[in-house]
Amino acid sequence: MTTAGTAEADFGGTAVKEVSLPASDPLVLAAGGTTLNGNLSAGFYISETAWNGQAGLVLSSGASGGGFSHRYARPAYQDGVHGISTARGVPDVAGEADQSTGWAFVFTGGSKRWIMPASGTSAAASLWGGLMALADQYAQHDLGFVNPAIYRIARSSGYHQAFHDITTGSNIVNTPPVGMGGYQAGPGWDPVTGWGSPDAQVLVPLLAA
Repeated sequence: MTTAGTAEADFGGTAVKEVSLPASDPLVLAAGGTTLNGNLSAGFYISETAWNGQAGLVLSSGASGGGFSHRYARPAYQDGVHGISTARGVPDVAGEADQSTGWAFVFTGGSKRWIMPASGTSAAASLWGGLMALADQYAQHDLGFVNPAIYRIARSSGYHQAFHDITTGSNIVNTPPVGMGGYQAGPGWDPVTGWGSPDAQVLVPLLAA
């Protein structure tokens, strides 16, 4: 379980758009990031968009990673997925990553305690780690490698019940001196938010089945 990332690498002065390790490893469930729109006091979901710190008036430190690997070929569980050709595409899934709308971490140090917002795809990966633990508990055994099951569910008729499909926003970031592009979110799988964020109440039983 890890995060998905797009990095700008320097090979002899040439910028190369590449996804990061270990997220791009086919044996890892890679998580992208979203910005949540919800009614927090009432506890209900409205919508999400791809997390991108450059999209707002105040720039944050990043955006949802994603793209295609130059190291790994497309794994079998991604065969036939629209938008993926011959390379491993990331992320697989997504979760809340925006500092302004994210959930809270409680830190302790000595006698002091303080609360800070969880942000970035590291927060999204933590969310998915917790969800997988719930699915293991529900199944009453370790589910092991879940990527094939994630893709099977996402390509089934239950997709829109188990996932929130993120269709707006991008991970396009342009950082001087060399600009780096990115990708647009869209219906179904995309190299920004994968299949989208989970509806755990539906997805957990499906994973455990």
